[in-house]
Amino acid sequence: MAAAYPASRSASLPAPVPVAIRLAAAPVSSPDQATTALCTVDIVTAGARVTLTLVEPTSAAIVTQRSVTIPDVPAGANILVTPVFAPGSAIIPLVMAITVPMGRRLVRKADSRTGGVTSRWATTWRTHHALAYFDQGSGTFAGPFHLADEPSLALSTVAANDSDLLIWTTREPQPDDPAKPRARPLLSRVSAFPMGSGRARFSVPAPGPWPGGEPVVTLPNGDVARLVRGRDVQVCSARTGDITELAVAPFSVIRAKPSAVTMQACPDGTVFMAKPGAGVAVVADPANSFRLRAHVRFPVPAWPLGAPSSKAVLSPAGNILYVLGPASGGGLSAYDVASGALTASHSEGRQYAGLYQLPSGTLLAVGPENPRLAFFSPTLTPIGTADTSLHVSAVF
Repeated sequence: MAAAYPASRSASLPAPVPVAIRLAAAPVSSPDQATTALCTVDIVTAGARVTLTLVEPTSAAIVTQRSVTIPDVPAGANILVTPVFAPGSAIIPLVMAITVPMGRRLVRKADSRTGGVTSRWATTWRTHHALAYFDQGSGTFAGPFHLADEPSLALSTVAANDSDLLIWTTREPQPDDPAKPRARPLLSRVSAFPMGSGRARFSVPAPGPWPGGEPVVTLPNGDVARLVRGRDVQVCSARTGDITELAVAPFSVIRAKPSAVTMQACPDGTVFMAKPGAGVAVVADPANSFRLRAHVRFPVPAWPLGAPSSKAVLSPAGNILYVLGPASGGGLSAYDVASGALTASHSEGRQYAGLYQLPSGTLLAVGPENPRLAFFSPTLTPIGTADTSLHVSAVF
């Protein structure tokens, strides 16, 4: 659904425009927010057909829709597809985790309380990854290229620069052999694939934690920063795979209440990070070992965790921080990034779960109940509201 300034509080409701159903993964926005990528999977006679749909978010118009077929995928397979935008490149890689049922067997299980034995069907699943590359210029796919990483965990972390695709994966833990010493903890691996290739330029061990959708950004020099454990930044060299870990000191505060942690690259080369559960947001300089340029503290909101994950946003100029209001009063708050001072606030006693800034400059707050959507000006002046039957997990 696309939304800008509602004409008035009584304007007709914006109608949802379906562009894809049965998504194979969460949508992904391009670095300039001009395109949203959606992926779907259909099992066909020839195998699994993966369809990439590129949508212009302000109009919901489908810009491009192309498919690639993965042959010999059996019925019942699960395919998780992650599209990746590469800054400075017209190529969109797709990282596909292909989980296939290997066998179905009848197993017997004893009940420790009654001593009875029951029989149940069990299935073994094995996962490997495959790559495909969509060239926006020619409108064609290269691949799929299957990686020899079975068995692996399906979840991965991916990022790309203008020349390479970087993937963090983890081998699937196997049962220990009672006759051998306990296996050592498994390390993830980070691999770099030249854009359009299925052969890794390097593949090296990577420190924990295991990949699982944690925030990553591609830095101006092509390296990739990964925010791990909600408090540390791991910078991976795109040239060698060497990893440097740096602590984000304001994020070191550990609270009992979990928090959604976000990270995004800014146009000036800095990185914006927010940890609403700790009531803190920072702007860091990756060219200077992530030294902090700004540090803003705010009261913890009522919804620091859960969808939508965006709880704090930086203005396009980088001078104003907008956050969800405190748990005690709700609403929205605005802070001066340079001084950390509160500059504006608005509350009608309503709590919001997510906050976004639309391309028009309008702020969109997402609530847990209707009217689910509330629109505000950059000065936090209410503009209007809209009801929707949709559960909003993210805004693109």
